Amino acid sequence: MRHFNIWDLLPLWQEVLLIVVAVGTGTWTWFKFRHAHSWPSAQGTVLSVSTGSSGGGHFERWVAQLTYTYVVDGQYYSGVHTIRARSERRAEERIEGWKGRVVVVRYSPTKHEVSTLLRSDQPGGQLGN
Repeated sequence: MRHFNIWDLLPLWQEVLLIVVAVGTGTWTWFKFRHAHSWPSAQGTVLSVSTGSSGGGHFERWVAQLTYTYVVDGQYYSGVHTIRARSERRAEERIEGWKGRVVVVRYSPTKHEVSTLLRSDQPGGQLGN
């Protein structure tokens, strides 16, 4: 008779944890965007742009990121806006020309460090090409 070893379940718990984190992140993103339309806005500036990948093989995903700053009540804050892309080339195209650009930032009225960029707020309705 084989004895039960709790460590045999470790890979399963890792998968469960990844799912919980993904669902939690998705829920937070949905909540933030759902409420952001009623948040106050401030003028911000895109400080830097970058691209990166996650995963590997057939499931490699690319993202383009815009890092921006904004000022609320004399305090400086920063945020990151992530744009998904299908390829490295497309990720690079999406951030081309955004460094130094002025953007409209929506921030939480109670936690000014929580912010987002909404496509509908941006001049021309664009956020990344």
